Amino acid sequence: MNLRTGEVHATDGSVTVLRPKTAAILGVLFARAGELVTKDELLDKVWPQTSIDEDGLVQCIGEIRRAFGEDGKSLLRTHAKRGYSLHFPQGSGEPVAPPTKRRRLWQLGAILTVVLLAALALAGREAVWAPPRANVEPQVVAVFPFEALTGGTRWDRLSRALTQDIIADLAQNSWLHVLADATTRSYGAASPAAAAELGADYFVSGSLQVESGVVQVNADLISAETGRQLWSKRIEGPVSDLLGLQRSASNALVGELAAQWNGPIAEATRATARQRGIDNLDAYELYLLACDKVASYTQEDLAEAVGMYRRVVAMAPEFGEAWAQLSLTIYNSVTPNMSEGEMERMWQEGHAAALEAYRVSPENPHAIAQAANAVRWDDPEQAERMVRRAAELAPNNADILAYLAFRATHYPALAEEAEGWIARAFELNPRHPDWYHWNRGAVLMVVGRYSEAVQAFALAPDHIEVKADRIAALALAGDIPAARRALSELMVEAPQFSISFHKNAAGFADEVGEIFARGLRLAGAAS
Repeated sequence: MNLRTGEVHATDGSVTVLRPKTAAILGVLFARAGELVTKDELLDKVWPQTSIDEDGLVQCIGEIRRAFGEDGKSLLRTHAKRGYSLHFPQGSGEPVAPPTKRRRLWQLGAILTVVLLAALALAGREAVWAPPRANVEPQVVAVFPFEALTGGTRWDRLSRALTQDIIADLAQNSWLHVLADATTRSYGAASPAAAAELGADYFVSGSLQVESGVVQVNADLISAETGRQLWSKRIEGPVSDLLGLQRSASNALVGELAAQWNGPIAEATRATARQRGIDNLDAYELYLLACDKVASYTQEDLAEAVGMYRRVVAMAPEFGEAWAQLSLTIYNSVTPNMSEGEMERMWQEGHAAALEAYRVSPENPHAIAQAANAVRWDDPEQAERMVRRAAELAPNNADILAYLAFRATHYPALAEEAEGWIARAFELNPRHPDWYHWNRGAVLMVVGRYSEAVQAFALAPDHIEVKADRIAALALAGDIPAARRALSELMVEAPQFSISFHKNAAGFADEVGEIFARGLRLAGAAS
């Protein structure tokens, strides 16, 4: 073990290079080997004068344990609700990891994050098209005061409250920078010139009026640069329930605007990027075009998206959302026709990207959820808490809530919450993409509503895992002939498909994997 370089040498010959903060944690524990070091002490020593929650510390502890190998828990012990202690093996002068068996690499955590970063840096040097590194700035949105077209103090109050709700709800999304109410209100009427002067990329304006006991709320999204209307929406409600209307209108408007992969702001930025040509894009625009590729779920487009995300993180290494998308897209790119070595290399890179996402963006809900994979094998309860934390950080982001719903297949205890997340995602974003149906089908399988799952998977993307999911759902719903026909078609496309591949590719929890396996066995799939 070399605390100066952060290297941990295991007795099987492997070497792990710890991240700087992780190495610092190990240094504190090493200096007080055999003693309990409290969580507060570790946080104060490694993150002085910085506010950070315990998730960051837990990530570091997990990384150290993985570097030590299978006896990591005995070498680095947890004292519940208090802290940690480091213990040397008998007769040894320092922690030494015993020989370890080869395990599936997605269970090893991201011990090769450094290797991934080095590979990306090398790729960036060799690629003649790689732009210089750049920071990714959030899209700036101005929400101008909604205008009460029906006169009276009551309606002025409602329009002001609605404006403030929209600003507050939009501001909860880290990929957007929303100007404060006082800032936009001081400019008066909404206009492209006012928005541009405020430095906004887009602005929202709206109105409300009352006709025959019904309140109508209208909202528009407009480009500050061109003045072009990009999106509009109308919400109606009875005068008798103004508080309910205020809340539902804010939810409906923000739900679509804040969808970071498929909402109107993302789509408008993506459309502009397409016109500029791929060699002239900044990191955020390239990221959005990669998201566009992912939406098709074809192997060709997924492979191209992986390359684009790699380029994005080389340009903007602190762009946590891009690291998270790189991780997810790599996982989705694994096919049963790959060799075991190819699969493991991809899982390894995907896991490393997930941890890097969390390292650079510890408050990004997508990064938190992806990184939960890195701790789930050592601390599944902590992983569940991370997923719940991600949901708390994105209460009005339909894309994130729909994405999180799939985590019920990893953590079945989340199934009830996941049903709520996916239902809210559909409610918030009526223009949802088809992958929402995939995640809804997965939740329905976990809770045993197989016939509904069949319908959901029928609307989902044309992806090999979706096809397998639907086969299992058909069989469990009692339609064995249809399940067997679908399996025959799948085997033509992917002759190496097996039940074990399906479980491993999706990372199912054991009990969830058995649900799908039972259906696939009924259809005649090989183990």
